[in-house]
Amino acid sequence: MTARQARLDFPSARRPLPQIFDRLVVIVAVQAQLFALIEIFQSRSAYRSVPACLILWLVSATVPLACVVAARRAGGVLSARAFLTASGLLFVVDVGLPVLVPTADRAGPAMWNWGAVGVTLLTLAAFRPLRDVLIMAAGHTLIGVAATATAFGQPGAGAFSLLVVANAAATPALAVAQYLSRYIRAVRLREQAVGARREIETRNAASQAVRADAAARLGALQAEVIPLLTSVATGSATARDEQVARTARRLAGEIRRELVEARSGSWLLPAAPSAAGNGADAWPGLGLLDPHRLLARLQDADRAALIVLVGALRRHSGWHRVSVALTPGDASQASIGELAAGPSPVTLTVVATGSPAAAAARDVDVIAAARRLRASVEVDSATVFVAEAGLPLARTGLISPGIRA
Repeated sequence: MTARQARLDFPSARRPLPQIFDRLVVIVAVQAQLFALIEIFQSRSAYRSVPACLILWLVSATVPLACVVAARRAGGVLSARAFLTASGLLFVVDVGLPVLVPTADRAGPAMWNWGAVGVTLLTLAAFRPLRDVLIMAAGHTLIGVAATATAFGQPGAGAFSLLVVANAAATPALAVAQYLSRYIRAVRLREQAVGARREIETRNAASQAVRADAAARLGALQAEVIPLLTSVATGSATARDEQVARTARRLAGEIRRELVEARSGSWLLPAAPSAAGNGADAWPGLGLLDPHRLLARLQDADRAALIVLVGALRRHSGWHRVSVALTPGDASQASIGELAAGPSPVTLTVVATGSPAAAAARDVDVIAAARRLRASVEVDSATVFVAEAGLPLARTGLISPGIRA
């Protein structure tokens, strides 16, 4: 399925029904016109000219099929010009048939057009906004009521005849209006449910990736620390050895960064805001999902804006978890070589979970920080604050490779 075909499978302002309904249009239109043809045959003695009546029937039968073809050629949407042309042809049928039928028979089955054209208007709802279809249905109903009213005083012509004509002309359009409102609502609810499910799955995957990344880092440190301690404990290496001392200092620094700096969030920049005023326990720490090491390659202004946003969030107490995720534009296909090739887009997502989510989303400082980061802010389920931005990458950053998170 192409992207163009996929777009036709969802309701829109210009096309309320998906493309699969085109088949239903053809089926319903053909059934209505065949029924009208049967009525013409049964009432053939009531027409002043049967060939002229058949020509009007042919016009009425051709309009919905031609609209399907025209909509297909125009990308699934019937243009205003084509719609007005179809409306004009159906108006000719509505006005021309009463001329061919004597006044005494205008309230009988010889007037097949009220139901046939009404169904045709129903089928046009697949290609045009509902407002246009309802306007046409109103005009069609008025013409039918006026033509039937001219037969008053004739046998079988009365108020019930007017009611039958009004129902035949207007009911199809009113029915499709009711159906479309429910159909579009159902599609929107489904899209919201699918979006919520994908968001939950994405956050779960991000949380798992954060834990896996932390475990991998600590595991790499453990693979170096344990052999070093074992060698010192067994006497195969001494703490006075200069090489052992250098290795121990390096490992100590890396462990400190993983266990302390990752907890406080100071891996952003040394100038990251402190938690003074809220207490050490008010801030749950800052989790980082950055498997491609993109944080150090953010532009200085964007990294500074991220610090400001984190600082604004820290002024709200009650967070259970705060995390920052950075992913390349196409994480499924990007390689390390491609990421190092030069400036490229990256998606930065800040997710904070806790009771202050709604208040933080209304905080002017948080909003200003998000705008500075060019991030969109939303609150999900009143307890999840999400800020997401698409940022460019720079070749160099303030953080040296040695202290990247």
